[in-house]
Amino acid sequence: MKMLKKISSSKMLASLCIVFILAGCNGPSDQNRIVNKAVADSINREISLSPESQILLNNFPTPFEVTALLIKAKAGYSFDIANTPDWVDNYNTEMSKALNLGVYSADLCYSVTYKRIDETNKFLACTNKLADELGIAGVYDKTLMDKFKKNDNNNEEMIALVKNLFRNSNDFLSKNNRTQVAVMVVSGAFTEGIYLAASAAVTSVFDNSQILAVIAAQKENYEKLTAILSAYNSDPKMKSLADDMATLKPIWIPVAVAPGKKVSREQAEKIFDLAGSVRDKMVK
Repeated sequence: MKMLKKISSSKMLASLCIVFILAGCNGPSDQNRIVNKAVADSINREISLSPESQILLNNFPTPFEVTALLIKAKAGYSFDIANTPDWVDNYNTEMSKALNLGVYSADLCYSVTYKRIDETNKFLACTNKLADELGIAGVYDKTLMDKFKKNDNNNEEMIALVKNLFRNSNDFLSKNNRTQVAVMVVSGAFTEGIYLAASAAVTSVFDNSQILAVIAAQKENYEKLTAILSAYNSDPKMKSLADDMATLKPIWIPVAVAPGKKVSREQAEKIFDLAGSVRDKMVK
């Protein structure tokens, strides 16, 4: 089954007709002609996901799946391995903003899971800022910060707030035909989750097999994400992201990471370096 569907020519024609009708009887101004051309170009370039891929995207797990397993594996918390909040102003393209909205969202899940209130507030501010600049600030309840402060002793409620934020963001992007941005956000979040887990495996002073098992458990989600990304092979920007994500594949080669199999320190470091190389392209 094809993973990719072009917007039909009839839909494109109908959309263009609407644009021309709205231009009015007196003829469009130069400004209107520019706007109309931009709309037409956008429609012409539009790519939509197949129903199967859209379902995968809508149901893609939040980074809590990784961070919850990390705390269960008794991995310690380290603020230093998360993306630096001070870097949030460095992201000035739609792609860098979307990818790092995902990265900071994973860091937010990480800090919430470990009940780190100060760090949670910093990452929440970063995600709020990037969401605003991407035009999806509407999903961020203006009282969210107050809700976090009110529930800072109720970890389950804080996790529920963040999960709701993920769900609302994804729904908003999908309903507003911005699935490409949603895929970028998911890619950033997934990569950061793997990076956090790999870092914990390398720095652990105890047996790291449980932590590496956390990464092994993400194989299915990785395959789902690469399937979604394959729908954008005709888009150079997204193809570049897909190629970067493809370099993570060796992590899930059985000899490297297998559930219940003890992994050597050397192998753990290789996984960390691999995840870090992809992550660095996103955050730096």
